[in-house]
Amino acid sequence: MLEETTTIRSKAIFSDDKEHRLLLRKEWNNEKPSAMVIMINPNTADTVNFDMTTMLVLNNVSKLGFGSVNIVNLYSRIMEKLDLRFNGDDELIADEADEIIQQYAAMSDAIIIAWGTIGKNTLRVRERQKYLLELIKQHAGKMYQIGRNACHPLTPAVRREWTLEPYEMEEAE
Repeated sequence: MLEETTTIRSKAIFSDDKEHRLLLRKEWNNEKPSAMVIMINPNTADTVNFDMTTMLVLNNVSKLGFGSVNIVNLYSRIMEKLDLRFNGDDELIADEADEIIQQYAAMSDAIIIAWGTIGKNTLRVRERQKYLLELIKQHAGKMYQIGRNACHPLTPAVRREWTLEPYEMEEAE
């Protein structure tokens, strides 16, 4: 019989009113490299609870040999689905969000762009993507996307297994 025990340390940074989640960090092996995954917006995951996307991210970064993941988002407001119609960016992005993203980009061994294709048809999102990429452009050498098509973790074709491809900065154009 073989018994394995692993402890996953969790950390979350929220706004004071808990309307925004700026970071969700999960660490299970501090001797392995860390990944930062940038997605669209946070849902229900916190230090104890997982939502579907967070579970898929954790499973896949672990399979890729990482020992921790720092999950950040284009928009920090916690909501089931991003709603741009009634919310300005000042309501969707906490003041400290970009600072946290820059800090954890510097600390991470790999940055995985996982926002999918949301910016292709939405100018406002595309502008946010460009702005964020400009903030972390000094880390371009460690930026990746999920598959050749820059998938989101919920994309059925990549849910079970990610293949990381180098992220080309001009793809945000």
